[in-house]
Amino acid sequence: MSITLYTPATGFPDLEAKIAYGLARVGIEAYGVDKLKLKNMNGFFQIIINGDIETINKTFNLLCQRILSSTYIPFSTPGIAGRSAEGMKVTLNDKLDLTAYRSLTAISLNKSSETVCRHPSKDKLGNVIGFATSTSYHHSRDALDISIQQNIPRRPTNPKKICKICGLLSLLGLWYISFIFNIGNIEVMIVPIPKRELTGTDLQSIFSLQHQIRKEWINKNFPQKVLPLILLSQIPSSADILNGFDLFIALLSRQQGYHVDGLYQIPVDNYLNFLRKTPYNSATVEILLNKEAYNSLEELNKIIFYQNTNTLTQFARYYTQETSGDTYTTLLYPATARYLLKEVAMIKPEIIENPALESLARTLRYFIRERKYSYADDLRNARKDSRDFEETIAKMLREAELRRVQQEQERKSGKNIENWVHIPNMEDIKTVFSLAERDFEGTKLALIILAFSFPTKKEAQDEV
Repeated sequence: MSITLYTPATGFPDLEAKIAYGLARVGIEAYGVDKLKLKNMNGFFQIIINGDIETINKTFNLLCQRILSSTYIPFSTPGIAGRSAEGMKVTLNDKLDLTAYRSLTAISLNKSSETVCRHPSKDKLGNVIGFATSTSYHHSRDALDISIQQNIPRRPTNPKKICKICGLLSLLGLWYISFIFNIGNIEVMIVPIPKRELTGTDLQSIFSLQHQIRKEWINKNFPQKVLPLILLSQIPSSADILNGFDLFIALLSRQQGYHVDGLYQIPVDNYLNFLRKTPYNSATVEILLNKEAYNSLEELNKIIFYQNTNTLTQFARYYTQETSGDTYTTLLYPATARYLLKEVAMIKPEIIENPALESLARTLRYFIRERKYSYADDLRNARKDSRDFEETIAKMLREAELRRVQQEQERKSGKNIENWVHIPNMEDIKTVFSLAERDFEGTKLALIILAFSFPTKKEAQDEV
């Protein structure tokens, strides 16, 4: 025997997800992880449990009495204080019934007198948001309605209300699944919103993941925009557990109560693709975080999230400038450079892996290690309808020849040469120009990014 429960289709994706997680938690408590499925039905959630409603109701009452009988969870939830928290307490005299969740409420506009969940209840909780962040949370989003787009004066927003049972379920779901931590003075609350079917085992994996995040979180004041990239990179197992999810992110600060600083619903597929491809990508993010290289992090975030190639060369330069020290130059990992070129810029392998292009990149890398970025900048700004590309390479090669003569003289005098300038042969130069004729932007971008990455093992041996 199985029963199907539905969330109330409130129109708020984070609230729907928390209520769904609350219902799922009740099912897991009653029957275990292998007796439950949770499905996103595009606007509401469906929870299928192998069991009966009587046992579900009994478990729900016991769970609420055990967890919500004290003021700890209500009062420790941002936005809930005073009468709100007192009203959420559950005692032995309460008889909570989930029968209403067995049918889907008709999706229609709410009347001002209704709760957003459309459940009749004598215990209507006012100004609530499913107990996610603050009492003004939904009001912040109500400002973004269609009347603004049509330049129509917006009518005043009525206070939002919810029934007590939906409030209890959202609290159970919030503390069961959500990721809650601080970035400096900002409190972060993240609700994973599934786009795929989940089992009870999937939910338990997320439950264990959020405890790991709280334990291992690095508390730094990095830009809020890069939060998903940092979050997912810190926990390698998230690449599998959060596959097929969006993240609903709320950023809160204390300003005479909680103030909503930002709300984002972020698809994470591109982040996960980047992080799971090679461990060097996660290591790149770790280096940037430890070095507080926030310009580089913001550029990398744009590249990954938007799959934007316009800032690739800017990111490579920021990376080297922000992570290098006085006595050393840090370059991109070759695996990361090639990922960005292949997976983001979609440059053909015959360009990226061309020995002639790699030979010229070695010469450009010499000047980057010497902190002379003018050649890389001139190549980045070169246009196909000019001779800038060829003239910049010719100028770079002339200076490389002069420096090579100087290095030969210094080596004869017994000086150790650590950064040996490489001189490509004429065939290599002709091949690169031929590649540029066929794919100018791809050749130019590959040349610059490869120059900003560490040499391969074979190149490093050749330069010794």
